[in-house]
Order: sequence, then C-alpha cells, then structure tokens
Amino acid sequence: MSVETGSVGKAWRSVAPIWLLGALGIVVVAVVDAEHRLAGIGLTLAVCTVTTLVVQLATRRKEGFVDRITMSVIGAVVLLAVATVVFALVAASTGAALVTG
Repeated sequence: MSVETGSVGKAWRSVAPIWLLGALGIVVVAVVDAEHRLAGIGLTLAVCTVTTLVVQLATRRKEGFVDRITMSVIGAVVLLAVATVVFALVAASTGAALVTG
C-alpha cells in the first residue's frame, strides 16, 4: 500500500467506522428483517459504499485515497459475506427459505 507509516493511524480512523457500520447493519438485518435478509445485506453494502466515499472525501487528503477506499469497501464486503454464509446456514438448519417470494 502507498499509505505512509505515519498516516496509518489516520487511515484506520476513516476505515474502522465503515466496518463498524457494516457490523451494525448486519445486526439490524439479523434482528429486524428475518424475511428479507439478502436484500438487507445488499442495502447495507450500498450504505457502506456511499458512506466510504463521503468519509474519504471529507478527510480532504489525497495521499492513500484509493487505498483507504479499498480497505473500507473490502472490509465491509468480507463482513457481509461472512454474515450471508451464517444467514444461509441458519436458514438451512431451520428449514426456512433464505429468500422469500
């Protein structure tokens, strides 16, 4: 990565909130919307992506811009992929449909 060593802490300050937003979205989807979990995961990814762009533009730092966006979005995608697998396993074990009609 081209992020300088001294700015790694600053980079994480703008990346970690996006991951936390993704984790919060997973919890909300798991608790609130049992019937449309895949749609909720997709919506969470969209919110994380837009929020990433807003947060990174708000930092007003050019250095490491692409790296910070990549870390934010890839981290959110990994979290959401793991959640999707867990939701699928739970749906399969309970005999419920992951997607309803």
